[in-house]
Amino acid sequence: MVVLTLVVLGAVVAVLTAGVTTRGGATHMDRPTMEWAVAHRTDGLTPVVRIVTDLGGTVAMTAVAVAACAWFAWRRRRYPMLVTAAVSVGALVTVTVMKALVGRRRPPVEHLVTVESHSFPSGHTLGSTAVVGTVAALLALSLRRRAARIAVGAAAVLFTLAIGLSRIYLGVHWPTDVLAGWALGALWIIAGVTAVRRRRAAERPSAPVESDVRPTARR
Repeated sequence: MVVLTLVVLGAVVAVLTAGVTTRGGATHMDRPTMEWAVAHRTDGLTPVVRIVTDLGGTVAMTAVAVAACAWFAWRRRRYPMLVTAAVSVGALVTVTVMKALVGRRRPPVEHLVTVESHSFPSGHTLGSTAVVGTVAALLALSLRRRAARIAVGAAAVLFTLAIGLSRIYLGVHWPTDVLAGWALGALWIIAGVTAVRRRRAAERPSAPVESDVRPTARR
């Protein structure tokens, strides 16, 4: 199942990247979605969306990663701490490299927040998905109650959805930028969680093997 998910997510990223680079601009789904988002801006909603989008920025995600690493260290869970740090750095490197390689321009609409880098993929979306998703997944692994695990997972999903949609609303990302960010972030989550699970399996004591040879009775 993990391999299939990785293949699907990888295919999504490949298709989106190919579509963006070959067309050189917006795809068929980008323009109508962006136009709809811009048309539905309101004076009351915009300040709220700006606050939401800031929660997915580099500063906020760095704070989340540092706090999570500190908590794992306090709980003496060294490997989850290292995985969280690796995912955070890996997500940042992924965004930087892909933005430089693809070089996609931002949408030609009014930007409601200041942006300087290229558009593809969405850094806010990728970073928040990778960091928050990984931390939530690792936390869920330590929770015994199923309801608690579901609550943590649902909160993480809603948060990352809100971050991605906020970037479209603010006019700084095409929808395909956000989709790529979600897919790439999910890849980092799977990589991190899989690494921790394999480590746990390796550290779990194996059951003693019973010998088929029975001791010979003394005469």
